Amino acid sequence: MQVEITETQSSRRCSAYCTANSYQMKELLEHLQEQKALVTYFRSSHVIHHYEGEDKGDVFYFSNGTVVMWGLSIAEEQEILFRLRPFESDPVPEIEIEESRYSIGRVAKILRDDITIPNNDLVTKLAFAHGLAQSVKLEIFEKRMAKRIASMEDIPKDLAVKGRIQLSRKQLTRVMGELILERNSINLYSNVFDTPDFFWEHSELEPLYRMISQDLEVTARINVLNKRMDMLKDLVQVLNQEVNTRYSFLQEWVIILWITFEIVTTILADVLKIL
Repeated sequence: MQVEITETQSSRRCSAYCTANSYQMKELLEHLQEQKALVTYFRSSHVIHHYEGEDKGDVFYFSNGTVVMWGLSIAEEQEILFRLRPFESDPVPEIEIEESRYSIGRVAKILRDDITIPNNDLVTKLAFAHGLAQSVKLEIFEKRMAKRIASMEDIPKDLAVKGRIQLSRKQLTRVMGELILERNSINLYSNVFDTPDFFWEHSELEPLYRMISQDLEVTARINVLNKRMDMLKDLVQVLNQEVNTRYSFLQEWVIILWITFEIVTTILADVLKIL
């Protein structure tokens, strides 16, 4: 939900960032408590919340390396990201951000990228924050997958035009390894996109999570990502077949050369006997 952000009296900023693969939640919680921050730990979803800024904006830290902020200025958000760095595990090369607006109203809803929070309710913000966190995390994987597929686009072209892949056996093996690592890395975090456990205990809030997930097209994007994962799987199979074909071809030539050597050796031995 990328929108142009302008400060108005009727609405405020809502931003979701993905800065790392995960956060060191225990250490982060202890740090915030030491700073005398007003902290709440939502155990069922492994989320830390605290109030921040002059207007007491809300900050939600998710264990999957995402943070969602409500009602803070850009400067305050940047300060939080700076303070968060020591607690990041495997920071991402480029921080991703989802930016939107929210306002206070009577009924929770989303209209034209403006989220309405009834009575500035904290758990309503948390329900929406789960969807925002998943969306910005998903964007990391989408860009990684798009980049990986783009780097491999010459391989199918070579097969279609030249009938073989223009890579050495060593290069083929390396590419296969990279693709397998990429797939395993994404599979490792696939549970990040499941319905959060928080909604098992707060089922009345799940419709809000579904609402924002639908608005951000999370399910459709996950389906596209899964299809691209299948493309990687197919490509690995093609590369594996190419490696096996080349190895079999090499074996055949080794056998032919060995037989030729044996025949020549036998003939030479017979010739030497005659002489």
